[in-house]
Amino acid sequence: VPQCPSIPLAERVDCFPDAGASKLKCEQRGCCWSPLDERNVPWCFFPTNHGYMNAQLKRLASPSLFGADIEQLTFHAEMQTNSRLRFKIFDSERQRFEVPHDHIRTVGSNPSSPIANSLKITQKPFGFKVRRNENKNVFDTTMAPLVFADQYLQLSARLPSHNIYGLGEHVHKRYRHDTNWRNWPIFTRDAQPNGLQPAPAVTYRTVGGIFDFYIFFGDTPEQVVQEYLELVGRPVIPPYWSLGFQLSRWNYGTLSEVKKVVERNRAVGLPYQDIQYTDIDYMEHMKDFTYDRNRFKELPQFAEYLHEKGQRYILILDPAIATSRREGDAPYESYDRGTEKNVWVTESDGKTPVWPGETVFPDYTSPNCTDWWVDEYQRFYREIKHDALWIVSFKNTK
Repeated sequence: VPQCPSIPLAERVDCFPDAGASKLKCEQRGCCWSPLDERNVPWCFFPTNHGYMNAQLKRLASPSLFGADIEQLTFHAEMQTNSRLRFKIFDSERQRFEVPHDHIRTVGSNPSSPIANSLKITQKPFGFKVRRNENKNVFDTTMAPLVFADQYLQLSARLPSHNIYGLGEHVHKRYRHDTNWRNWPIFTRDAQPNGLQPAPAVTYRTVGGIFDFYIFFGDTPEQVVQEYLELVGRPVIPPYWSLGFQLSRWNYGTLSEVKKVVERNRAVGLPYQDIQYTDIDYMEHMKDFTYDRNRFKELPQFAEYLHEKGQRYILILDPAIATSRREGDAPYESYDRGTEKNVWVTESDGKTPVWPGETVFPDYTSPNCTDWWVDEYQRFYREIKHDALWIVSFKNTK
């Protein structure tokens, strides 16, 4: 039986994020039903006896939202530095997908503060509060139950203020987010919505994997960014010239036409001319690591031509590799060398190229492919000097 005390409206966590909520369907999920005139406030919300108990988590007896609930979970937390807490919630009995952390260091050599200063766990239902040393909670999950099913995970947390930023890849009308019952997908538009509500609180929803969080305790946004970079590594500083004005266009047709554009823009003083690109029409029939020796016969000298005026040259490559031979029935050696090293994406039999027709796709997860690609690029660079490379994104939609 759901326990439905008087939960403030701003702290209700939606128990029916999918469409079609009703009193019957809500109660079948073991949740509380209380309709309101306010549309944004959840009518179906979690009770206090839903979720898990203890740090080795066992699911409380309660109806399922979407089925296939994981009965046994493990909660692991560690203070990795004095200003960084990591916690994970995962299936105790079965390995689930986790984002690889190849470039993220775990616990360093610096002594960390006792975790009891930063983490307080409640038992039934399970929840925890992440707090600063002055006992100010910054992430409090005790406001709503944890949901962890095979294809639906949900975690809600009360936050210390409405000063919430981030949740990128969306057009926001202001930097500080609206917490009046707003939902945004994260990472992709078809991801589960992640919600902000007036408590203030945030709810994370996803359809797979585990929960794996890092919390940084910096006193200012600048300190938080510094702590984040200490974990993931600092970004490469781009060359100054790469921040300048640039011009790229498909189908110039010939190198002579490219030079006409360059000279015309130089003559009128158009300030774009820090960088000039050539798209894949410079190639011989769109074949990577080649150039058209008729229409772009002077391409090996083009970078030097630009450098004389302090300009730079960037060329473009596609990731797909043609299978056909070159002009005059000459071998396409980049394709032949890739075939010898078995670097193409294949069907399950390990033989058939995934793409039909005249192209194959390099398997960039293969070490052989990495070696092949680096070798091909070095060969090409020795022939066509350039200052940078643009590798066009290309999606395999088979």
